[in-house]
Amino acid sequence: MPAPLPGRSASAHEPPGAERSSNRRTDIQGLRAIAVLVVVAFHAGLPVPGGFVGVDVFFVISGFVITGMLHREWVATGTIRFREFYLRRFKRLTPALALMVVVVLLISALALSPLGTQQVAAKTAAGTMLLVANFVIARNTGGYFDAAADTNPLLNTWSLSVEEQFYLVFPAVVALGWLLARRARVLRAAPAVIIGVIAVASFALAVLVASGRTSLSPSWMFGFYSPFTRAWEFAVGALLAIALAKARVLSQRVALLLGLAGLALVAASLWLITGTTPFPGPWTLLPVAGSLLLLAAGTQAANPVSRLLSTRPMIKVGDWSYSIYLWHWPLIVFAALAWPGSSAALLIAAAVSFAPALISYRWVEQPIRALRALSWRRLALVIVATLAPPLALSAALYTTAQHGFWIPSIQQYQAATTPLHAGLLSGCDTRVAQLHRAPGECTWNAELPGAPVYLIGDSNSDHFHEGVQAAAAALDRPLIANTTNACPYADVYLGNLRGTTQFDEGCRAYVADTTTYLTSSPRGLVVIANSDSYWKQDDLSVGLTPDDQTKDRQAKLADYEVGLTKSVRALEAAGQQVLLVQTTPKWTGEVVWNPLECSTITLANGSCNVTMTTAQAASQQGAARAVVDRVAASTGATVIDTWPALCPDGTCTTQEGTLVRYRDQAHISVPQSLQLEPLFSEAFARVQQR
Repeated sequence: MPAPLPGRSASAHEPPGAERSSNRRTDIQGLRAIAVLVVVAFHAGLPVPGGFVGVDVFFVISGFVITGMLHREWVATGTIRFREFYLRRFKRLTPALALMVVVVLLISALALSPLGTQQVAAKTAAGTMLLVANFVIARNTGGYFDAAADTNPLLNTWSLSVEEQFYLVFPAVVALGWLLARRARVLRAAPAVIIGVIAVASFALAVLVASGRTSLSPSWMFGFYSPFTRAWEFAVGALLAIALAKARVLSQRVALLLGLAGLALVAASLWLITGTTPFPGPWTLLPVAGSLLLLAAGTQAANPVSRLLSTRPMIKVGDWSYSIYLWHWPLIVFAALAWPGSSAALLIAAAVSFAPALISYRWVEQPIRALRALSWRRLALVIVATLAPPLALSAALYTTAQHGFWIPSIQQYQAATTPLHAGLLSGCDTRVAQLHRAPGECTWNAELPGAPVYLIGDSNSDHFHEGVQAAAAALDRPLIANTTNACPYADVYLGNLRGTTQFDEGCRAYVADTTTYLTSSPRGLVVIANSDSYWKQDDLSVGLTPDDQTKDRQAKLADYEVGLTKSVRALEAAGQQVLLVQTTPKWTGEVVWNPLECSTITLANGSCNVTMTTAQAASQQGAARAVVDRVAASTGATVIDTWPALCPDGTCTTQEGTLVRYRDQAHISVPQSLQLEPLFSEAFARVQQR
């Protein structure tokens, strides 16, 4: 006997909680409940490191449900009514989304920072309403697991845009397949073939990107948020819907086995997948395959797994899942900003988010979904009334934030923290070593006659650029600056956090090529500065060879000492003088500060400034500072220490008078860098006299 057509659920407009009919799949609502609850648990800081895969479960469900719905319409009418389809999607998703965005933007005006997070939220809000939030987030917030993501209250909208992009394209794709199949018997498999090709191509792209063996441009189009590396998840759900439309009902035993296997795969993905897993990629098969098995098992309603998913509490949470997904993340972000470091605050915020979610569901989602057919004029009015408020608010917030709300104290902070340092601004803070650049590129004061100054290292070297450049110019010396991000200049192998290779090959190439360049370049002064975060970062390995990497802090420091000593001696053997710069005090240890967490209110009333003693800073950074001192002593290199300038009288400050010292937790501002010119000038003169 043919199986009932798959995929109809409450989201396809049946009354929530209705009894199961031939087309009613209450187990799908239960699967939605699992998906949203694991996402909320992950965001609330509970021990489910792979909870973000709940989004992948949603993607598979969407492909399955939408294809089933379109298939029923095609069989019944011989066509797909695109206007009605998109109107249903609009009523289902957009009004509730617009309400959440408006509320978030209003709160953001006070709770977020005009130093950047308000602007990002405003851009994301506009992108959300225009169905491109995933691309906006990729370009402005960065990776899903990057620190900046924790301050974007609309980060969760990336998946909604991916889903809406699927809705825009997919109906035409399946309609084309069914049209071809109707015109010729030989093309009966056209729908499955077309969708299958999309699935294979998308999965292959995801695997290629996850492997790290490709550098597609622009990078924000092909990463975590990309519809191109996610399309296969929708496509396999669609293929299952097509297959089940022609299949026979499973036996209860087979359905039970499929259901248990599906639950096991989804559960395994919650702990086997983490934020360091290359994703999407091969590991994404775990939640995707688990979702497919659970959907297939649900064709036999009597099996215990599907009955469990169809219990009333699971159905209710599934009905609310869209609203819960909308509201939980913004409240968690605002709670984390209000009570930094409080895990309890995140859990409470996640629980509290159910209140606005249920309000939105009851008084926005349901009434609007129940609207009868509208005339074109009334429909246009509804669309404008829905989209205009969030778009207008996003423009207003962005404009006011960009101007610092016209408050002098905020504008002062913006003037100090917004400008990029010269190396990064000019494209000279990348993994491209000077060896591979054109002569004269990344050179400042090129016309000056003195011996060159070379500035190398990571971003903690680039943030000294302005002071070093001014000091070099004062001594009639040109500056060649070639730094790179997240890569210390030392003869060591740095682990790869993405796990695609055993070590960071780009970093290793930068160090090796920079050494080759410097040992064959005119003699001068090499200024080396590195962050000390690598040796404290517990999930990052370091080794003297690719095979002896360790995550032990003391062992990493020992390797750093050996590697830095080797690099310095190689430079000195080539006739270069070396100046080692101690890293600046960081606001990531005992005393935490981040200007992006300074709200409009704290910036306006001057309470964004933070202080700590040098003893507190040394408790976190003293071991790495000692390594630099020992390397200098053993090689004869000169050391320069910025701590006395940044921490007068033993007290470090983020701001002194009108001078904002730091642009973020780990990097000084451009104005502060310029203030260090006398310190570097004195050090350069001291090295010359040796």
